[in-house]
Amino acid sequence: MPLTLNLTEAAHLLHVHPKTLQQRARLGLIPACKVGRSWVFVEILLIEHLVAESRSRVSVADAQEKPECRSTEGKTRPIGGSSCRPSLAKPGLYASLLGLTPSAGRRSSTTGSKQNAGSRTSSERSPATRGRTQS
Repeated sequence: MPLTLNLTEAAHLLHVHPKTLQQRARLGLIPACKVGRSWVFVEILLIEHLVAESRSRVSVADAQEKPECRSTEGKTRPIGGSSCRPSLAKPGLYASLLGLTPSAGRRSSTTGSKQNAGSRTSSERSPATRGRTQS
């Protein structure tokens, strides 16, 4: 004859809180029967339920694994940013519409000329080095 368990004993067997087990039994997620005001659980059915749950979780986990390796060179969809794509056919069109003069190319971002880059005049030297000459 199968062994029957009350709510506390079944909760101990399943390692869950009695209130959690009662809620799951009420929803029909766990095999149980309510006799009067108390819940009755059959031990064999609870163990079979655990085995079935663990098998379904393992099969779902196996199905979710992707054995192939995704390449890092694969194209991805751009996210964010503007959906407006500038026309590359006429690069000066935007500047001319704004009334900007087209430049001959990029300029250097340095502020001084290359001739004076390494030397300072005596008035530009710090007070400690004004009297000294450069070697």
